Amino acid sequence: MSIVRAADVAKQRLTIASRRLGTHDPVHTIGGLIDRSFELPLGDPRYARNHLTPGTLPLEHSFSETASGSLRLYMQPLGPQASPLGRRQETSREMRRLVNEHYGRPALHWFDQQSEPFRGSTIHGNARFGAWFGAEYDEDGLGKTKAYYELPPGQIGELPPNLQHAAQVAMACLPGLSPVFTSLSCGRAQGAQRVFFFHKGDLRLLDLEPLMNRLGIGSQLPAVLAAVGVILGGRFVLPEGSVLIGLRDTSRGIEMRLDTLVGGVPDPPEQLPQLIEMQLGRSPQSLRAYRHWKQAMTPDAYGSPGQISVVSVRANPQTPARLSIYFRPAGYDRAPRGPRPGEIGDAYALAGGARA
Repeated sequence: MSIVRAADVAKQRLTIASRRLGTHDPVHTIGGLIDRSFELPLGDPRYARNHLTPGTLPLEHSFSETASGSLRLYMQPLGPQASPLGRRQETSREMRRLVNEHYGRPALHWFDQQSEPFRGSTIHGNARFGAWFGAEYDEDGLGKTKAYYELPPGQIGELPPNLQHAAQVAMACLPGLSPVFTSLSCGRAQGAQRVFFFHKGDLRLLDLEPLMNRLGIGSQLPAVLAAVGVILGGRFVLPEGSVLIGLRDTSRGIEMRLDTLVGGVPDPPEQLPQLIEMQLGRSPQSLRAYRHWKQAMTPDAYGSPGQISVVSVRANPQTPARLSIYFRPAGYDRAPRGPRPGEIGDAYALAGGARA
């Protein structure tokens, strides 16, 4: 039996998903990065040693209410043997190439300025993953490209002034917050930066009120509580290991993002997929888009796009709670069982075929 690389399966599945969603094919722009990152065989246990999706291939997809027709992916660059510094350098190179090719030199200049403190030639000794890479595709091509840089202790001071102030407010309101990484996103019209915090200890959701009030988004607290309450089956205290909080400075004010890491919740509701659809059902358009996205991202041999890994709720002063749902894709955890790898899913149906 021939060895099937995880990269080949990932590229074929992305091609099929892009056709179903009607987006640009990611393989056209980042096929080389996928090859360099997933060159080991499908199901190789070494893939499990990562900090993006521990225990499985470090590749993730997401649906977002704010970009409902897009194909969004996140990955740990390079293979399991790569160092955190190597991943950071690879992410920076890929970002600079894509930003320059798709958005031009002014956007590249912005990215270089914003990322300079986080992409140097040395890295702190306790670094775990270094950097991750993300991209978003729509019908017109590459909509956004993202770099996630691990933050060492004390690097909050390198953030832009407004974001730095918001970060300091957050840590003052919630002493359990610890900065873990920052993301830089470049799109066709603008760039954006977000800082993420891990929350040490349990988080009572009502304890977000002082922070949200100081950030100017206190009016959105009921919507955030309602969304999390519905999806988690009435849970309003999130256990340690299940919470990330992200802050971003936007033209509408500071946006707060509350990520619930499903793997950190000891007893998530069995009806989690149905509860997510119940919450999305408040907007029929969002629910239709989500169901279409799930169908497009589900390989034929599986009943779903994969395992739900993160439920994210975001809000800003002018926009109430909006959901993003992250999935660990199905079918990358084992090698094919026989001479025909088609059992893994329909990704092989277009092997060697034309690219959309």
